[in-house]
Amino acid sequence: MLLARRMVRLRFYIHENYIDDVLFRIGQAGVLHQTDIRESLKDFDGQVHPVEPSERLFRLSSVLSRIQMLISTLKVEEGEAVEKVKVQYILADKDIDRIEENLGRVEEEYAGTAARLAELRKQEKSTELNEVKEQGKLSKLVGEIGTKLLVDRERLEIARQMEEAKTKIGKTKRTYVLEGWAPQDESESLTKIVKEASSGYFSTVVLEEDVRGGHEVETKATPPTNLKNPRIAYVYEKIATAFGIPNYQEVDPSIFMLFSFPAIFGLMFGDVGHGSILLAFSLMLYVAKMKNLKTNELFNYLIQGSPLLIMCSIAAIIVGFLYGEVLGSHHFYEMVEEAIHGVTGVWIHEVVKGASLSLESLLSTIAGFRIRIPFPFSPFQDTRSMLLVSIYVAIVHISFGLVLGLINEIRGRRYKEAILGPGLWIWFYFSFAYLFLRYKSQILAMIFQRLDILGLYIILPAIVMIVARSAFHGMDGFGHALESLIASLSNTISYGRILALALAHSAFSSLLLSFTELSGTLMLVLGWVMWAVFTFLLILCFECLLSFIHTLRLHWVEWFLKFYSGTGLAYRPFTIHRRFTAV
Repeated sequence: MLLARRMVRLRFYIHENYIDDVLFRIGQAGVLHQTDIRESLKDFDGQVHPVEPSERLFRLSSVLSRIQMLISTLKVEEGEAVEKVKVQYILADKDIDRIEENLGRVEEEYAGTAARLAELRKQEKSTELNEVKEQGKLSKLVGEIGTKLLVDRERLEIARQMEEAKTKIGKTKRTYVLEGWAPQDESESLTKIVKEASSGYFSTVVLEEDVRGGHEVETKATPPTNLKNPRIAYVYEKIATAFGIPNYQEVDPSIFMLFSFPAIFGLMFGDVGHGSILLAFSLMLYVAKMKNLKTNELFNYLIQGSPLLIMCSIAAIIVGFLYGEVLGSHHFYEMVEEAIHGVTGVWIHEVVKGASLSLESLLSTIAGFRIRIPFPFSPFQDTRSMLLVSIYVAIVHISFGLVLGLINEIRGRRYKEAILGPGLWIWFYFSFAYLFLRYKSQILAMIFQRLDILGLYIILPAIVMIVARSAFHGMDGFGHALESLIASLSNTISYGRILALALAHSAFSSLLLSFTELSGTLMLVLGWVMWAVFTFLLILCFECLLSFIHTLRLHWVEWFLKFYSGTGLAYRPFTIHRRFTAV
C-alpha cells in the first residue's frame, strides 16, 4: 500500500513454433511488463538479434486504419456487446484477406449510396421519398455490418498488438527471447502459463529478484512501479501520479493524502452550510459515476473526481463546526446547533471546546510547554488563531515530508545522502519549529534577545548543513543548502494561503448574506435570488476551485518536493482486452 508491489525480472526462451500462443496467453494474463531486448543484447555476445517489424504489422495497421475510418464515417455505436462473438484466438493471414475483401465491398457500397444521396440533394426535382430510401439503405448497411466491423477491428487490433510485442523480442535461429517485469507474487503463475502455451518447449531465467527485506532490487534496470492502494485512495493516487510516477523505491503518498488533502481543503472552505451543499452536489456526481453517465470531457472530470469532492465536502462541514459558521452566518449556526441539541442533547460548541482543551493539555504535557489549540473560533474575527492553525499545519506537513524523504534515502541505502539531505534539514527545521511552538509571536524577540538560542537552534544547524553539503558536493552542495534554508521559511509562510482562503470565504459569505437583508418584498425576493446565484457562482464554483488549486499546490510544491521525485516508470503490462469477441 505504501510501497510499490515487489517486482521480479524474467527472461523466457521460447521455441519459434509457440511464440504466438505464448504471447496470446501472456496478453490474456496481463501481468508481464515487457522490456525491449535491445537493452540486454550485450548479454548474448551477438547470438541474439532483435526482431524487426514485419510486413504483417504494416498490413494490419493499414487495414485497421481503413476499418476505423469506416466505423467513424458510418457512426457505428460502440456500446457494450450484448453477446460476444466466438472467434479463433489467432488471426491467420487468410482471415486478414477475408476482412480486406469484405471491407472493400462495404466501402464500395457506402460510396455508391452516399454518392446517390448527394446527387439527389442537388436535384431540384428530387423527392423526399427518394432521399429517405437512400438514407434507409445507409441505416440498413450500418445495422447489417456494424457489429461485424467492431469484431473485425478488435481481432485486427489484438493481432497488431502481438506483432508489436514481437518487435521487443530477440531471436536466434529457432528460439525467441522474451524479457519483462512481473509482480513477484505472480511470477510462478506466469511461468506456468508460458509452460502450458509452449507445450514445455521453453526455459526461464530470473534475472533480478526482490528478495531483501528492504524491498529493493539491486539493478541498473528500472523496475516499473505498480501501485496497489485501497479503492478509497484511488483518486489521490491519480493526483500523485499526475505529478509523476513514484520511483520504485519511493513511498507512495496516496494513502497519506487521503487525510491531508481533505483536511487542508476543509480549513480553507470550512462552513457547515456550503459544505453540505457541496456534499449534496458531490453525491449526485457520484451517482452519475456509478451509472457510467457519458458527458462532455470537462464535466466528466467532476464525475470521476466525485469521491474526492465528497471527502472534501465532509471535511468542510466538520471544520465548519470548528469555525461556528453556516452559510457564513453565526446566527444560522446557532439555529443548527440548537436543532442538534434538541435531538441529541449535545451542544457542539461545548464538545469542540472540551476536545480542544483536552488535546491542548495532552500536547503541552508532551512538549513541556503550552501548545495552544484555539478551536472554536471564527477565522474572520480571530485572524491570529487562524494564522496559528495555518502554521501548525505547515510544521506538521513539511516535517512529515522531510521524514518521508529520510525514509526514502535509507531504503535506497544512500546513507550519506540521507544524512546530508533530509537528515540535516530535519535538524534545522525541527529546531525552527520548536522555537515557534514555544515562543510563537515572541519568537523574533527571543532570538535577538537570547543569542544562545539563536546560536544553538538556528545558526548551528544552518552552518553544519552548509559546511557538510559543501564539503561533499562543492558549490552545488552550498547552493542546495541555501535553497533548503530559504525553503524552510518560504514554504512555511506559503501555508498562510490557508488563512487567506479562510478569510476570503468568510468575507464573501458575509457579503452575500447582506443581499438577504434588503427592505421591501420585491427587493427581498430579488436579494435572495442574487444570494443563491452568487453563492453558486462565487462560493461553490470559484472559491471551491480556488481552494482545491491551493490545496493541490501545497501538496505538489511544499510537500512533494521534500521526498517525492516522480521519476518512476509506470507498470504497463502487455494486455489483450476483448469487448466484442471471445475465444
